[in-house]
Amino acid sequence: METERVRFEPRKLPSVLRSEELIDKAFRRASKVSGRGRKEKAINKLSTLSNVFSDYFNRIISSHPSYQNLPPFYREIIDTIVGIGKLRKSLGALSWANSAIQKIINKGMRDVKGGKDPEIVLRSVYGRISSIVNQISDELDFLIEAKQRMREIPTLSDDPVVVVAGYPNVGKSSFVANISTVKPEIASYPFTTKKIFVGRGEIGGKSFQLIDTPGLLDRPIHKRNQIEKKAILCLKHLADCIVYIIDPTETCGYSIKNQISLLEEIKREFSVPIISVYSKSDLHNLRDRPAFSVVNKEGFEEIKSLIEECLKNREKANKN
Repeated sequence: METERVRFEPRKLPSVLRSEELIDKAFRRASKVSGRGRKEKAINKLSTLSNVFSDYFNRIISSHPSYQNLPPFYREIIDTIVGIGKLRKSLGALSWANSAIQKIINKGMRDVKGGKDPEIVLRSVYGRISSIVNQISDELDFLIEAKQRMREIPTLSDDPVVVVAGYPNVGKSSFVANISTVKPEIASYPFTTKKIFVGRGEIGGKSFQLIDTPGLLDRPIHKRNQIEKKAILCLKHLADCIVYIIDPTETCGYSIKNQISLLEEIKREFSVPIISVYSKSDLHNLRDRPAFSVVNKEGFEEIKSLIEECLKNREKANKN
């Protein structure tokens, strides 16, 4: 787990307007401006346009963090979900547009002060500004979509993190729902969990975070889809303890052999304590691992005790 957890809250990013909305907002604001005479009125309109665009673009740009300097988990998951390169390109386009618009407005002010017809200057300025904003239409649309996609990134506290992993449909979400506050979507088909759900729990008087990850499949990382890569990033960067769930009934649609193979891969790849458990214990008699059932509630207390011990050992190790 990252030793210092910096919070990133995409939900606090400001709303982005589409190009036509931004143009309408700025021009509507300018239309309400008056002045003593045609020249003063035109200059006041141009000044208003300058402030509206400058304030808007600067607010959007400054609200985004330096993505390259974020902790690895946030940096990598943002890159997986939306692409940091695309974010930087889009924010750069907004900066360019702001600079270009300010130059157009400044020239317009000089022209009005120099005696050119205010109405002709305003029409020219409005047309050139509209052209600039329309040129960044795709970038504005991308930032709108990026904010929506990044809303699924969890905001974490400093409490220890238990990551629940395993194949799709083995019972991860049901397990999480029974020992934490989160109630993820649960259904009997693979990849129900497409987002990262964070629940809160308490064991032995201490709080912890429980992350329900999307299902993993036993295949090379370059063949894994975006849903699986989110789970990998949780295991790689966040976990203090991993609970790996195996469905020995194979009603999940995957063999025990494949499920065990994935467990061994996780052991090789991540130096994090792992508790492997069986799900659906009401449907089988295997007890060489702790087993739980959401039907009869068997096994949850035993697994919670193992998690408590795991987190205590992890805390001691981190202090040393």
